[in-house]
Amino acid sequence: MELKLGPEIISSYKRLAYKEWYALAEFVDNSTQSYFNNQVKLDKVFKGKEKLTVRISIAKDGMGDYIRIEDNSIGMSLAELKDAVYIGRPPLQTAGRSRYGLGLKTGASWFGDLWTIETKKLNGSLRHKVTVDVPNVAAGNLDLPETTIAAAPGEHGTTIEIRELNRKLAGKTLIKVKNNLRSLYRHDISKGLLVLKVNDVILKWDADIDKLLVKRKDGKLGKEHFKFKVAGKTVTGWAAVLEKGSRKEAGFSIIQSDRVIKGWPDSYRPATIFGDQEGGSNDLVNQRLFGELTLEGFDVSHTKDQILFNDGEQEDLEAKLGEHLAGLRQLALTHRKNAGGSTKRATDAQRGEALNKLEAEIESDKIQNFLKTYELPTNSLVKKSNESLKNEVVKRFKPDLEAQFNKTVVSIYLVKDMSPNDPYVIIESTKKETSVIVIINLAHPHWVNLTQNESILNFIRHCAYDGVAESKAYFVTGKIEPDTVKLIKDNLLRLPLTL
Repeated sequence: MELKLGPEIISSYKRLAYKEWYALAEFVDNSTQSYFNNQVKLDKVFKGKEKLTVRISIAKDGMGDYIRIEDNSIGMSLAELKDAVYIGRPPLQTAGRSRYGLGLKTGASWFGDLWTIETKKLNGSLRHKVTVDVPNVAAGNLDLPETTIAAAPGEHGTTIEIRELNRKLAGKTLIKVKNNLRSLYRHDISKGLLVLKVNDVILKWDADIDKLLVKRKDGKLGKEHFKFKVAGKTVTGWAAVLEKGSRKEAGFSIIQSDRVIKGWPDSYRPATIFGDQEGGSNDLVNQRLFGELTLEGFDVSHTKDQILFNDGEQEDLEAKLGEHLAGLRQLALTHRKNAGGSTKRATDAQRGEALNKLEAEIESDKIQNFLKTYELPTNSLVKKSNESLKNEVVKRFKPDLEAQFNKTVVSIYLVKDMSPNDPYVIIESTKKETSVIVIINLAHPHWVNLTQNESILNFIRHCAYDGVAESKAYFVTGKIEPDTVKLIKDNLLRLPLTL
């Protein structure tokens, strides 16, 4: 019995588990590796006036939507072009970014059913073009239309154009493409080796991270380099602690061949450092600790978006990271921002002015008359009214923020579409231990007067912590005692100062 692979396999490539940026990275990998393999020749041609440039264009013309990837790398001869469209034939050099002889074909076929490669090799005399019609190839028609024309020896580069698209790049997806590509090729970009453009926007990467880091008491940066072995393979890298915490910035980027395999904005968070909760627990380590791991010699998936660890490799890696970075982990947990006393405190004059304003408010006729004449509705009526408003908001809107402590989700709604006469805040904290709902009325006159970032943050913080404190008090003691609620909130208000 003979195992056979038919040409129809090419149709299945559109179902591969690619992310758009990893599919595009297949082409950038080929362009950059082609440059690295021929760097001496190309640098002589560039003469310091040019750099390797890869342009990705996502556009539309009279024939429809298309994706075009152009580079000014070395280009391909006819023989090299034939190898490029040979599915599964590895390149001559497999130690770099182009390994399996699949990426160009899988990436192009994932994006669209019709794609062309046009290429001209430096110092060659011919420009070659080949067209791949995926459904036609899948039907068994393996002779690809090709054309050859004369070209000047000094011309060089490759253009891949994909049409009859299976998926389009626009809106938020296009933003993600740009962010992920600049992360994937951060080293090439920051070293000045690559100009990477998406729709003529040059992607940039700021490699100067030292300005963002914690400083220890001795003045040294909270940053460490490390090197160790896993299954005989060398792991190198660095880790550091951010001065200003940001969950989306934390975690590790895994590097191979100077290219990110997995990293920001979807970073690797080993459980020995970040906790065994999926995605890491939301503590200071998960907001501050970040770095890069270079894993050479490890297997990588053919879509080049994950390391394929052999038995025990990942566990060994994570255990050694936990050992090497225990000190940084502790620094992330304990360092207090502005601990050196650089926080600006309110002056006596400012406090005095605030007290004068509050005194005038309390003694004003409006406040005095309100407190004398206001008729308090029954508790049941207040609850019924708030419950009705809460149900309407939850039904019509999605939370503006959802945050979790332990198993409890705090859902915060900032609602513009309420009456100025509705409560400034509605809190549901005692129905379910796993849920706290905080609805803030943005039409309330008090909110309108909040114009500074810090005052807005503090107002939302106080409302949220009221709900959290009430929930904690109720589900621990079975009732809401004002002193208990204030004690819990008191401790909550101290914690932001350590973040």
